[in-house]
Amino acid sequence: MKNKHPNAEEYADIIIRDERERIVSEKTIEYEPHRIERIYEMDDGAVVRYEWQDFPTGKTAENFNHRFTLITLPSPNPHNFKKGIIKTIDYSSSPR
Repeated sequence: MKNKHPNAEEYADIIIRDERERIVSEKTIEYEPHRIERIYEMDDGAVVRYEWQDFPTGKTAENFNHRFTLITLPSPNPHNFKKGIIKTIDYSSSPR
């Protein structure tokens, strides 16, 4: 089976573009005015955690607005992806 994701960052792009045909399931874990966390399962078995936080949060020293983390590897995994953060988007340095 050909892997549809030549780069692990593509999972984040699938979520950003809301490609429903590639996303098997989506579950909201946390939804607050200043923080959102969701879990996405992809069509190849990969699972990605998406986190959004407003800035400043006061809860954490981590500097990001959007973060995508690969928490379950695809099966098969021909590109030898590793678990961990695959994309971070930070707008905190931008003027509001």
